[in-house]
Amino acid sequence: MSKPASKATSQFEPATRLALLRSLWRSRLGDLREQSLIRQGKGWFHISGMGHEALAAVALSLEPEDYAFPYYRDRAFCLQRGLTDRDMALAFYAKRESSSGGRQLTGHFSDRKLNIWSHPSPVGAHLLPACGAAWGMQLDGKDGVVYASLGEASARQGDFFEAVCFAKERKLPVVFVVEDNRIAISTSTAETNPIALGVLNSEEWQRVDGSDVEAVAAAGKVAVAHARAGQGPAFIWCDVERFSNHSSADDQRMYRAADELEAMHARDPIAIFQQAMIKDGLLTEASAKALEEEIREEMRAAYKAAGADVDPLAEECDLHLHGALSTPDAMPKLELGESCRILDAVNQTFHSAMDTMPEVVFFGEDIADPKGGVFNLTKGLSKKDPLRAVNSPLAESTIMGVSVGLASYGKRPCFEIQFVDFIYPGWNQLVSNMATLRWRSFGQWKCPLVIYAPCGGYLPGGALWHSQSGEGSFARVPGIRVVVPSTPADAAGLFWTALHGEDPTIILLPKHLMWAEQRVQQVAAVPLGVARTVREGLLVTLVTWGNCVELVDEVLETMEGDVDVEVIDLRSIQPWDREAIADSVQKTGRLMIVQEDNISGSVGQMIVAEMCSDEDVLRSLKSPPVIVSKADVHVGFNPIYEYAALPDRERVAAALERLLASTLQTTLEQARAPAPMRASVTDSSDMIASEESAPFSSSKMITVPILGEGIRVARVVSILKQSGDAVLADDALCEVETDKAVFPIESDEDGVLGDWLISEGDEVEVGQDLVPLQMQGGEPDSDAVSRPAVAAEASESEAQPEAGLKRQQGGLSPEAVKQLQGIVPATIEVTCRWENVRDARLRSKKTPGGTLSTATMSAWAVLQAMKKHERFASVVRGHELVYDPDRFDLGVAVALPGDVLETAVVKHANAIEWDAFSDVFNEALRRTRHGEVESKNRVPLSISSMGAYNVRSAIPIVVPPSLATLFIGAPYVLPDPKSKTSETMEVVSLVLTFDHRWINGVGAASFLSDVRKGIERFDLV
Repeated sequence: MSKPASKATSQFEPATRLALLRSLWRSRLGDLREQSLIRQGKGWFHISGMGHEALAAVALSLEPEDYAFPYYRDRAFCLQRGLTDRDMALAFYAKRESSSGGRQLTGHFSDRKLNIWSHPSPVGAHLLPACGAAWGMQLDGKDGVVYASLGEASARQGDFFEAVCFAKERKLPVVFVVEDNRIAISTSTAETNPIALGVLNSEEWQRVDGSDVEAVAAAGKVAVAHARAGQGPAFIWCDVERFSNHSSADDQRMYRAADELEAMHARDPIAIFQQAMIKDGLLTEASAKALEEEIREEMRAAYKAAGADVDPLAEECDLHLHGALSTPDAMPKLELGESCRILDAVNQTFHSAMDTMPEVVFFGEDIADPKGGVFNLTKGLSKKDPLRAVNSPLAESTIMGVSVGLASYGKRPCFEIQFVDFIYPGWNQLVSNMATLRWRSFGQWKCPLVIYAPCGGYLPGGALWHSQSGEGSFARVPGIRVVVPSTPADAAGLFWTALHGEDPTIILLPKHLMWAEQRVQQVAAVPLGVARTVREGLLVTLVTWGNCVELVDEVLETMEGDVDVEVIDLRSIQPWDREAIADSVQKTGRLMIVQEDNISGSVGQMIVAEMCSDEDVLRSLKSPPVIVSKADVHVGFNPIYEYAALPDRERVAAALERLLASTLQTTLEQARAPAPMRASVTDSSDMIASEESAPFSSSKMITVPILGEGIRVARVVSILKQSGDAVLADDALCEVETDKAVFPIESDEDGVLGDWLISEGDEVEVGQDLVPLQMQGGEPDSDAVSRPAVAAEASESEAQPEAGLKRQQGGLSPEAVKQLQGIVPATIEVTCRWENVRDARLRSKKTPGGTLSTATMSAWAVLQAMKKHERFASVVRGHELVYDPDRFDLGVAVALPGDVLETAVVKHANAIEWDAFSDVFNEALRRTRHGEVESKNRVPLSISSMGAYNVRSAIPIVVPPSLATLFIGAPYVLPDPKSKTSETMEVVSLVLTFDHRWINGVGAASFLSDVRKGIERFDLV
């Protein structure tokens, strides 16, 4: 680079000097005309370039194919580049024919034909896009140059430093020009700008006097030649004056001294340049005055004509917000097999794009080989073309900003944000440029690009910045498309559509699903704005997306087969499929949203608001919509926090049960739903006691630990210790290999290995049992992760024993009293319709087997619920919970003479078929009444009733090893809420007492709901 430029003799032909002078005067007099019109009330806002006019001289060194990213005081530069006085006047009046269609402030220059990029208001936000355009030129092998200017106050923005670094890193042909007028509105910057602070290398910057047009021209010529020659970016620091107020909303006389304001005019670049031309004989004083008057009249005429031009149309408010939606007719065939992972589908789609779309460019942290991205999404791309698959710096604003410039230049960026949680340093680029460029330039500029990012939780240990989903934040930004695939086919199809689209599209990839093998349906380009119906149903419309699609599927798989739920995978968040959801809700009458994002301001709330604003939908609703969502809270590192914050199977099932219950219109007193924030695990069957009460054992199971973000499956490559070997804590037991690395799995205790449950070469899943370890000494594991259970709130209408019932002294055996010590009882109650059981009993009289008791039928319904709920089929053994899926017993309370209670035991109840159940059940009662008492060691739950005494409700007790006792009350009559003619219905109360140490309120409510359904739907057939 040359040394700081000094004033120079003229380097231009006379005609060029005259044309340049004319541009300077057009700029100055245009500013003055706008200031006058503001004072006349004929405009809304004005920002001036007076004092900065010399920068027009840099435009003389640019070619038509070069790009310009000027800032708002570059009026003279833009006029010299080719903008007309009419262009400026239309922009001042915000007319429809202006470059922004009346949407941008004055001074926000733009012209697609002249390659003048549309300027955004946030200062410095245009500099990274300038680098993107320069990179596009470089990729195309052109010798074009990009001009990028800013004020010295903007040089304190982070984007300025990121832009300078990126331009230097890639040797981009960018000419950076800082126009230093030493003041930021009212704040002096003379000692706080980066060159004054020594932050910038002053040897790289040409320092030029901005009052000397010839010196500015010379500096610009040197800088442009440097950049055009492929030597990397060039830098100019230009000292100028700000002759006017900051804007029409400011008065600098309030904060600048009068003598300072007067003295600065000695450095007027127009006066100095014009005087030099007079001295050189190109002008006389008279001709100079005539030129000024001529241009002044031209300004009057231009602004008068523009003032009469067409104003914007209100109905065009959203015109050019997006490009037209389109879906490619076909996409290349992918070799995904019958099943694959989302990451495989995305990687193959990227390779197809690389092979068939020469304008596609991949960029992101660690995306180049050999790493190929932290999720292997870009594996192999840089081997194909290292110029189009490039590692980015650790700078999200660079990634976002460069993508905008590259796309507006004409490329197709497909850029990665490593985790969506880290996108926020680039948020300014998203909301200020990506989302607005097409709209603010009235369709002249566009930036079709894809930003993709892994998102979401359900991978313990992610903490605050590896667990966010964030789709609601993007969906609220006008101008952005947002999609969240949950299957490999949708991931491939949505990427392919987005890569061929006309808009910036955010694709969020759920990490929890990314590594999961899924069956692959037909792969095709997926249209934006079209939801996917996962399953059809008639009772409830359940809308979800992303990780929660799998969650919902798991819930429905565990519920009874006749739960008639229509599941819609929204997948396209913006635009979203209003019609599909509205049609479904009008069919089902009920709406439930399950989402991973925060509840406030969420997509779920948006959907509910839209549906409730639709008269047809609102009329069809049979109950209020329900949203199951993450609370408005962050996700902590300890998995307890994550389990507590995110929706889980319990919450989804409980919400669905309540919604389905309202479908039947049963007035049932149920336990309240859990509060939004609970310390509970994903599944009640996985819950263990808190650390204070956690049991310990002399043996434990070594399992596959968490192996990394989203990794679910690994292959066992070596077994390092054999069965019977003594091992020490931290010894490696085996090694497993994932797509990322080889991981040794270590023991966390001293002990002796039992028999391996796996072999070398086996595929294993996270959490899978590997080998038992017999520990020495049986001390509790102080490092074990505990998951405390939290109780559900009690129902407001908890039933109390009727007044006639008294507990007598000695009613429990001493053994029972001892066993009761330490349990934490909790009780919930529901009301259950009884007609089906009553009618079945009457019908049974006509069957060959004879009359069935209502107790038999109720017990059968209870047994089926126990089979679904592992906790209610488990027993307590000391400090442990034991579950034997092959056999468990069922207890039934039997009254004996002398007010003695005993428990009849139906042995191996879960293995008995219905045809034999009645005989076995009755035989167990008979034997107990005759004093043949069975062991109760395998009785998880007992049924109690006092129907003979017409007791409707009572609170039973639980005696270990059982975990629960169910009281079934005597039938009674209530008004039928479904009836319009005051009919009644026969009901019974189901009162469940359970040991709260092992079962939480949600699990108990879900179990009791299944018991109720089994009784209400009982049929002999």
